[in-house]
Amino acid sequence: MQGLKVFAIVKETGIDDEGLLEFYHEYLPHPTYKDQERVFYTALGSGQISMGFNPIRIFKNIQDSLKRINDLGVKSYNIKGEGLLQGGWIIFDTNGMPCAAFQENAKERIPIESILAEAKKLSCAAK
Repeated sequence: MQGLKVFAIVKETGIDDEGLLEFYHEYLPHPTYKDQERVFYTALGSGQISMGFNPIRIFKNIQDSLKRINDLGVKSYNIKGEGLLQGGWIIFDTNGMPCAAFQENAKERIPIESILAEAKKLSCAAK
């Protein structure tokens, strides 16, 4: 899609900079910015995972996550930093105004088709 810009925003550095570099080189080779004030994380609902205290559910969520990682062919992953915070996607129009947001969900994959559909709408509207 012409005119589409992609970039990553992270909430912390200095915890796992090696992992950030791997993410950049292996998965998202686009500019990366630090959200020092956590403005974007707040806009996405602060990304808190709430599992409660149910050891069976926690174990099941871990198993499901590991299966998804394997199914997606992710070569490596780590558990450094705040592992219970999730991110998401925010789509901005050409004026920098947010027009769609997608929160990560530990139980499901990010809805890539929905994200691409929103981006395509903006691309067509910008013409």
